[in-house]
Formats: sequence, structure tokens, C-alpha cells
Amino acid sequence: MDAAREVANKAVDTAENLAARGRDKLDRMSLENELAKAQRQLGALVYSLRKSGEENPGLVDHYIEIIAGVEEKLNEHEAAQAERYCVSICPECGAEVAEDAGFCSHCGAKLS
Repeated sequence: MDAAREVANKAVDTAENLAARGRDKLDRMSLENELAKAQRQLGALVYSLRKSGEENPGLVDHYIEIIAGVEEKLNEHEAAQAERYCVSICPECGAEVAEDAGFCSHCGAKLS
């Protein structure tokens, strides 16, 4: 009976861990999408301003601030994930790698 309870508890812990990792990955994807959207908006703004011969540095700066804020949130999220799951983040591609890995399993970059 105790062995069955122990197996059930391990299964619950594993499921909770997987669910937490899934939520973290969804949060990261959401932040990455938010960043991509802000970058597209900035690019469209700069293009339309250039095409019309107008200037609006205040609006351009506003979008740059938005992008910087999202990048900061993304960096904080990655740092929290690395601490929570004892992983490192590849500086080249941003993929999760084991802390003791010598190379990134996603892009092959040498890790120090």
C-alpha cells in the first residue's frame, strides 16, 4: 500500500512539474510574440514616416521603450526559469541547456 502511494505521489509531482514547465513555455512564447509585434509596429512606423518624409521621434522613442520593456520581461522570465529548473540559457539562441553542457543541443554553440 505504501509503495503504491509513493508511486502515485511521484506521478503527481511529475505531472505538476510538467504542467509548470508548460505554463512557463507558454509565458515565454507570449512574451516573444509581444516582442515581435512591437518590433513589427516600430518597423511599419519608421517605414511610413520615411516614405511620407515626416519625422516623429517621440512616437519612435515610445515604441523603442515598449520593446525595451518587453525584452526586460523576457530576460527576467529566462532568469527565473534557469533558477527554477537549474538550467542555463544558450547565449546564442536562447534555448534551455543543462548547466553542465559544453555545447548547446539546439544550435551547437560552445558554452563556457
